[in-house]
Amino acid sequence: MRCFIPILRICANGQDQTNCSDPDRVAMQCLSNGYPTNISIWGYCKGFEDLCDDNYNNECFEPEPDCTIHKGQKCDGHVDCYLGKDEICTNNTNINCVRRFQSQNVQKNISLPIPLEWLKDGQKDCIDETDEDETQWKKCGSNYFTYYEDLNSDCESVLLCPSESEFIRLPELCDKIPTCLFENDLCAAVIDLGMGDVNNTSPKINGLKILPHCLSKGYETYRFSNCSIREHMSGYVSTVLNVTKPTMVILPNENISCLNLFGENYVYAACNNICLDADCPLIDVPGDTCNNRSDSVRALTWDNTVTTLLKIANSSWYDHQIFPCFNKKCVQYQQVCDLKDDCGDGSDEKNCKNNFKCNSSDTYLDLRQVCNRVVSCGDYSDGCQPECPPSHFNIFENNHLRIGSYIVGTMSTVLNTVSLVRSGSKLTHQETYEMFLNQLGITMIHLGDWCLGLYLIAVSYFDQIRKMSGDYCQKRYEWYSSTECSFLGVLSTTGSQLSLFAMTMLAISRVTIVRRMVLQECRMYTSAVKLGILAGGPILASLMIAVSPILPIFEDYFVNGLYYKDSPLFLGTVDKLRHFEAFKVYFGENSSSWSNGSSWGEIRSAVADMFSRDPKEMRGEKVDFYGNAGVCIFKYLVRTDDPQWGFSTAVLTMNCLCFLFIAISYTLIGYRTSRSGRNAGRFGGNNRELNAKIFAIIVTDFFCWIPLGVVAFLHLAEVIDATSWYPYFSILILPINSVINPLLYESNFYMGLARSAISFLVRSVRKICPTLQTTATSAREYRTEDMTETSL
Repeated sequence: MRCFIPILRICANGQDQTNCSDPDRVAMQCLSNGYPTNISIWGYCKGFEDLCDDNYNNECFEPEPDCTIHKGQKCDGHVDCYLGKDEICTNNTNINCVRRFQSQNVQKNISLPIPLEWLKDGQKDCIDETDEDETQWKKCGSNYFTYYEDLNSDCESVLLCPSESEFIRLPELCDKIPTCLFENDLCAAVIDLGMGDVNNTSPKINGLKILPHCLSKGYETYRFSNCSIREHMSGYVSTVLNVTKPTMVILPNENISCLNLFGENYVYAACNNICLDADCPLIDVPGDTCNNRSDSVRALTWDNTVTTLLKIANSSWYDHQIFPCFNKKCVQYQQVCDLKDDCGDGSDEKNCKNNFKCNSSDTYLDLRQVCNRVVSCGDYSDGCQPECPPSHFNIFENNHLRIGSYIVGTMSTVLNTVSLVRSGSKLTHQETYEMFLNQLGITMIHLGDWCLGLYLIAVSYFDQIRKMSGDYCQKRYEWYSSTECSFLGVLSTTGSQLSLFAMTMLAISRVTIVRRMVLQECRMYTSAVKLGILAGGPILASLMIAVSPILPIFEDYFVNGLYYKDSPLFLGTVDKLRHFEAFKVYFGENSSSWSNGSSWGEIRSAVADMFSRDPKEMRGEKVDFYGNAGVCIFKYLVRTDDPQWGFSTAVLTMNCLCFLFIAISYTLIGYRTSRSGRNAGRFGGNNRELNAKIFAIIVTDFFCWIPLGVVAFLHLAEVIDATSWYPYFSILILPINSVINPLLYESNFYMGLARSAISFLVRSVRKICPTLQTTATSAREYRTEDMTETSL
């Protein structure tokens, strides 16, 4: 008998399912030993190896768990799997064909879409062989790997399957359907799914199930002081007598949080009403469930309700601890609320309070993974929830910082622009070398403060642009790795360091002047070399500190990770360790040479080898030293596990030492000038006035830098966690002195402007309102007459 329903297998090699005479039972045509034949609808995906010469009858895959179909059933318009994932068709060509595989549920010989993965894959999937005709498709890829697209489509990068001729398009990567044999392992190695510390089974001691809360430290005994034994029986299974026994569970006597419990532990706690924040996820088990279990049986309760039980091996008892999935499957308690979709339709995780489901995938996360710095959802939804820090949604956390940045930045830029023009014009009019150095130091302080003001305006502008786009949270890593963020970091660091080094240079210069007490009449050109060193030193040192973190030569020290835009595999900032985990799975034995000493260049090259390099290689963007926060400033707040903590601590220590030197120097200056004021010569008055202004500037900078230094060292010692304070340091602490400094130094100028403005305003009012002039004059005359009479 040929092509009959194989209730009893007649031929072990499946030959009885070939050469069907009934066309309605034919699934495909092929050659067998070089002769044409056909295969029945019961002859494919059974592992028969000799039916088709090209083994086309075994070209099968699993679009979802427990659903194996032939590749020809994909996107044929008929749902063959329970969840319908065989009809998720996002990568079809624009050309249709009559397929070689003819499903019994689809009209025969109709044109259907051609999935892109069929093109030039060596299998003739279309009767007219369109899918293998190279003239119909656009060739993509590099010299060592090629794939095909529609003629009018652009080539895109794809992940190559090692030791296989297949590949995975990026939209299909990490979709839990293993196009490559290693795909699920690769995604699990790189993406943190939070499964490492999930305990979904309850320990058993002396026949009793025990919640972790009731276990002693050694996990060998339980504590009865605050726990007790309870009986657990689910749903109406309790009325099925003589075949099931209740489960005895040791549970805490007080209510507990269940958000960190999983599997059996979660079920026992929630369904015994001891959870503060969870409800029982179990539902009654109907009699038409567990179609995925061969050991399931139907049982009748005393109230004539049919339920389902599982036969316990080597026992006369039946297991009632099952959860009925919506799709008629069933799972056991340890598979409920365990952060995995064990049912296949998500029903075992749906009513659980201990998980977070990514918006655009079937990935379930531990709640502790939400709003942390590790991205686990391909759509970045785990970091974009309302409870996440405000810094995830905007560069500035609130409108106060946003408005403050605009105000401080604008004032600093305008005031220091005026001061730079005035101070610069005075440089060529200084009579002595020392006076020139003083004026140059003041000019460099204004230049540093001007850079800080420009930084604030720029970061406010970028914050507004990102805020208007509304997608900063999903694209914040794109901002961290951007050239603009690095530029802002260099600008703010240059400004703050230049101001500090200029004040240090001023302190050296002022100490020298006070030591001599009488200004020397040396011309500038007589000390040109010394002048160049002192003038260029602060600028060069500031630029070295600011630019070094973004130089390619230092990237192996300063780069924290790589960001791959639109990659479903590498999410967020991917450090070296996560790259190495990916290489272990992808390259296998060839990955043993990877270590922390491997360069980022070598890592980029290895990642590029994983993909097709078309239209360009998969290249991650550097998240460098300044990409540690949205405000893109110097990384002052670090811990010892931070790769750059040595550099940050060294710069901060150097800054504190500079302020210590400045404080000691000006203490000495104040002491010497108070005792030797008569020796100051004809410049004494000006010298004391300049000392007072410089001292005021240094005091304001001191009260900006010292709090930062104290907080940074407390953060380093892990006394406090100041990570969220970055915006406040960038807006309020460091830049505020950039507004105060020009006002202090140019106080006479601005007071003169104020007096002129008031005088102009008064004259304008008198011109506009002459009656006010007459009234004011009469009032003065009246007061004069009254005072005269009084005196008489």
